Amino acid sequence: MIAIEHAAMDAMRAHAEEGYPDESWGIVFDTPDGQLVRPMTNVQNRLHAADPARHPRDARTAYAPDPEELMAANRDGDRPGWRIAVFYHSHPEHGAYFSDTDKTRALWDGSPEMGPAYPGVVYVVLAVSRRAVGDVKAFAWDEEAADFPEIPIALR
Repeated sequence: MIAIEHAAMDAMRAHAEEGYPDESWGIVFDTPDGQLVRPMTNVQNRLHAADPARHPRDARTAYAPDPEELMAANRDGDRPGWRIAVFYHSHPEHGAYFSDTDKTRALWDGSPEMGPAYPGVVYVVLAVSRRAVGDVKAFAWDEEAADFPEIPIALR
């Protein structure tokens, strides 16, 4: 189970709705002052425009992190009392499921044998339709299953 503060869930939902029809993504930090949501930049359209053969999907069906933003977030996650608790992203006009692409990206080197790239981090997917979030689901690494099954979300 993942415990998410109401304010953090509201911020994730707002970010997903604002980003529609593109996928949005971000990070939730656990901090000494509570959970902090950091919306991140989806650079997928930029990658697609620069090299559509290598990046055939645009931001309506994919997201890609800005490397500098991600590096800064990783540094923040290493601050005393801070940790990255959740990576979240939206699925515009699709369900809240953890796709094969999502799983591969969450794994170290894309391999279940290597385990998760971010141990202990939960992945939240928000389904967005017509600029409104519907279903929200969370997924976490299960070592025994070597997969990311759905886990319950507890709002606090």
